[in-house]
Amino acid sequence: MEAVELLTLGTAIIVFLAIFRRGTRTRRPHHDRRAIRISDPAVARRALIDHADGFSNRPMPPFPAGRPVTHGIASAPYGPFWRALRSNLAADILRRSRLGVLEPLEREATEALVAGLTSQAVAGNGDSVVVPRNTIHSAVFALIARLCFGDDDAMDARVDLGAMVQTQQEFLESFVVTRASPERSWLERLLLQRRRHAGIFDRVDDVFIPAVVAARRRRQSSSQHDNGGGLRSHIDSLLELHVPNNNNEDDERARRLLTDQEVAFLVWEFLGGGTLSVVACLEWTLAHLAAEPEIQSKLYHEAAGAHQDNEVSMAYDQQRLPYLHAVVTESLRLHPPTPFATRDVPADGIAAVALSEIGSAAPVSFVLGDIGRDRKAWTDPDEFRPERFLEGGQGEGVSLVPGPKTTEIKMMPFGAGRRHCPGVAMGMSHIKCFLAELVRGFEWAPPADGGGATDFAEVDGFRKMMKTPLRVRITPRSPM
Repeated sequence: MEAVELLTLGTAIIVFLAIFRRGTRTRRPHHDRRAIRISDPAVARRALIDHADGFSNRPMPPFPAGRPVTHGIASAPYGPFWRALRSNLAADILRRSRLGVLEPLEREATEALVAGLTSQAVAGNGDSVVVPRNTIHSAVFALIARLCFGDDDAMDARVDLGAMVQTQQEFLESFVVTRASPERSWLERLLLQRRRHAGIFDRVDDVFIPAVVAARRRRQSSSQHDNGGGLRSHIDSLLELHVPNNNNEDDERARRLLTDQEVAFLVWEFLGGGTLSVVACLEWTLAHLAAEPEIQSKLYHEAAGAHQDNEVSMAYDQQRLPYLHAVVTESLRLHPPTPFATRDVPADGIAAVALSEIGSAAPVSFVLGDIGRDRKAWTDPDEFRPERFLEGGQGEGVSLVPGPKTTEIKMMPFGAGRRHCPGVAMGMSHIKCFLAELVRGFEWAPPADGGGATDFAEVDGFRKMMKTPLRVRITPRSPM
């Protein structure tokens, strides 16, 4: 087995060297077949919306560690199998009409988060400085896990949430540590990431398949699978789903149930996608609010006033809380959770013609952070100004997910086209819910210990995270 691993790695290195040498013969980035980076919003619109069909596949990593994974919503090839997975997600747990069912779950999660931060501040013996990332992650993950597995007590006993969180952190760190090591050579970074990736999907099997098996047994022993008519768990929807076999969408006889391994990976993907984007956005937004007390004060008065008037819905309607929506949208413009929207482009056909930069098959990365800071679209694009998205501002009416009717793209924090993030509505509900309660419960400020200004340096990994976890002083607010 060790010899096979060495042979595989050696082959990968040889291929990488061949591509590297070919790519360095020219300084022009569009001839570099390893990566074509697009930062122009007009080019992004032409590709992802005008020629959506040609930009609907995501490339696999060039040197996948372990087995290639092609049965996730993010990684499956565009086609009948992928459409079945995405339709199931959109029609079930992510359906907009069901977001109201989230309200009690979100309320419990935010209460737990506020209590956790309060305990940290008290434990500081008068020093109310906290590093909230892990506490936020725990609260958000617990919420997403309830959506995924339901509230069945017997199921909870068979789900190792601690091990699930660990697999997430290992996967995230495998990207962050590698990208945050510019002093290493390309070969050192390649070997480091391969070591950190080694066996990750095997561990996903070990941790998640027992939960899948437990869910199947629970379903067999009970006729009640929909949580009493409320929000059905995501794992139940996956266990019921029939997907096309042999990529045949029309032949009903060719449909099959998902395997335990496929369900396990989809559950892992759901937990990671639903948790990490929310955590990243909350940390970035709190950092800006701590640095901008006037903006924080405006947000506090809106959130506290709505709460006092019993107008707060956990869906956080944009019309009733416009400044909350503006603050979150501005944070997403500056810090899109996913650094890149990456697509495969075929060697021929309309997709290759859509971009003059492409002359042959290549992966294309649309740099979401650059697109959201385009100087042709925004005044002072690097400044945090939520007022952009209020009535009369440059961002009024700008959609988080550009669609076919979009005349120009100004930002696309959740991607665009066929493969945009399907969980935008639920993710925004979670972000607004947590943020409103955190600002209503605490005043956020930089530490008073002379530590200097907040470090807004970022690192592009699986998610765009703060390179240095936010360190901030929190003070409980008195009720209005």
